[in-house]
Amino acid sequence: MLDAGNLLLLFSSTIFLGYVSGLFYTKTRVPDIIWLLGFGILLGPILGYFERGVFLSISPLMSVIALCIILFDAGINIDILLVARNMVKSVLLTAATFLSMVFSVGVFLHLLMPQMFTLLQAMLLGAMIGGTSTIAVSAILSNMERIVPDLENIRVILIMESILSDPICIITSLALIRMVMAPTISPTDIFKEIIYVLFLSSLLGFAVGLIWAEVLDRLRGKPFNYILTIAVLFSTYIMAERFVGEGGGPVAALTLGLAITNSRYIIRRLGVESDVRIDKRRLREFHEEITFMIKSFYFVYMGLTATLSLEYTLLGLGVVALALLIRYAVATGLGRLPTFTNQERVISRLIFAQGLPAFVMSQLPVIFDPSGRFFPRPEIYTDLAVPIVIGTILISAFLGPAIISRQLTAVGRPLSDKGDSKL
Repeated sequence: MLDAGNLLLLFSSTIFLGYVSGLFYTKTRVPDIIWLLGFGILLGPILGYFERGVFLSISPLMSVIALCIILFDAGINIDILLVARNMVKSVLLTAATFLSMVFSVGVFLHLLMPQMFTLLQAMLLGAMIGGTSTIAVSAILSNMERIVPDLENIRVILIMESILSDPICIITSLALIRMVMAPTISPTDIFKEIIYVLFLSSLLGFAVGLIWAEVLDRLRGKPFNYILTIAVLFSTYIMAERFVGEGGGPVAALTLGLAITNSRYIIRRLGVESDVRIDKRRLREFHEEITFMIKSFYFVYMGLTATLSLEYTLLGLGVVALALLIRYAVATGLGRLPTFTNQERVISRLIFAQGLPAFVMSQLPVIFDPSGRFFPRPEIYTDLAVPIVIGTILISAFLGPAIISRQLTAVGRPLSDKGDSKL
């Protein structure tokens, strides 16, 4: 049983640590994610100050809230015109990385630990880490601006990759879990269901978003307008999950945010004149506060529920090495296409960081199979996610910028040059 005073102290300490670590990121180059995870691991597995089981009991609630908030935040910060210009590159990078990661990690884990992972169960971990974290990638790119100027295009490509990969990773993870728990389901049926869920949940999110944008316009100047948006967000998530299918909620949350902040453009593209005005800055500032709070507590929560094991840490670091090699190879191959500049190729193959989405998805086997009937040890995904997230973030944040700077300089391209020279 959690003591109320200790819980409040944990919450306030988490907010303070998240704020301070964010301020000192430019000096330490250690993302706040690492400090928050370390704080949770210190209080949980190391000191045993908080019981792991108590926090595991609220795992479904924490995962749903984190998914809704993080994907909605991504949606409201998308400039749909900028996305349209770089969509092809982002889609290619997302699809090639994700598919390569699912099959490579699946084969690697299955061959290394066949007693723990069937091929499908191993591919599930590949699906969980097949994308990137918007928060982690954005923080790393912001720090890189000091050594590599003119990052606008590659920033859009990598941020869009992280946004696109979230629903793909989530829906595929849910599909693989269903295949593990119901072997009679064919891959073709699963693929059709993924397309069905993606289409209908996107349609739902867009429809609710356009309607809610009109409501916000009519309520402009009234108090509490944007806190109501959170209520709409959670309601839309639940509707998509219940009426469209599992995995539809995250997609609907993303497209809801996208539709709200781009409502005027979308409506005009449909051939209808619109004078809807949304105070985007106020919406984003308000939601940024909520995102910061949820993100901070969720990373500490993941540290509190982690299991420290030398075996799983080494295995996780092995997956990190494999994942980074796959990313390097995929981005190098795509970088030979004429649409990619040299800068985009060099940076995209060295920036591949996990974060909140990987942690959220690592909870799914525990949520769907808490008794371990279909997964011998469902919590192993969370135990592996901790070293994978930490490893990819630290390598991308510390080694990535140094190698990128050296490679761009080595090919005779000045870092301040804004041209599109290629190798």
